[in-house]
Amino acid sequence: MNTSPLVVFGAGGHGKVVLDAALRAGMAVAMVVDDRPQTDRLLGIRVIDAATQEWRELRPFQFVVAVGENADRERIFYQLKARGGVPINIIHPGATVASSARLGRGIAVCAGAVINPGADIGLNCIVNTCASVDHDCVVGDHVHLCPGVHLAGSVTVGSGTMIGTGAVVLPGLEIGKGCVVGAGAVVNRDLPPGVVAFGVPARVQRRR
Repeated sequence: MNTSPLVVFGAGGHGKVVLDAALRAGMAVAMVVDDRPQTDRLLGIRVIDAATQEWRELRPFQFVVAVGENADRERIFYQLKARGGVPINIIHPGATVASSARLGRGIAVCAGAVINPGADIGLNCIVNTCASVDHDCVVGDHVHLCPGVHLAGSVTVGSGTMIGTGAVVLPGLEIGKGCVVGAGAVVNRDLPPGVVAFGVPARVQRRR
């Protein structure tokens, strides 16, 4: 049995969602940590300012970064690893994850999410509320699939990409690294790396 303290980093709205998933899954959360805390407790768990936390006293500790913005989440993920943290997954008991799906570490899988057989999810990803990842998809590191996103079968999503609320990606397509797909978009063709695309069907609007 692992007795290392579990830290949820992020006390904003997404932090509340991830913390709730952890508590519902029966996980013992030691604390919530935030760069700019606006409260001293979140869902009954104490909130600590990251600047005042003595990380050496926690080693070894487990963590999940509950921050929606990809670049910030990636930066914090590696900072916490450098401080002796071990990333773990928080999976809401109301989510469905196929036994043959492959999950990296530091992943948050929220309520109602579905990850189907053969899917491969990278490090430090968010599969948000009611998002679905169908069979044989490959999702890179530090990706955020926002609430209600649907990836059809055999989709590839590059690292650092954010797919907005309610967007749909059709089967077999590839979305490059570092993209932003707007809310409600329907992606019906491959997207190159580093672009912003939205609309029905999704069109590239600009490079990031």
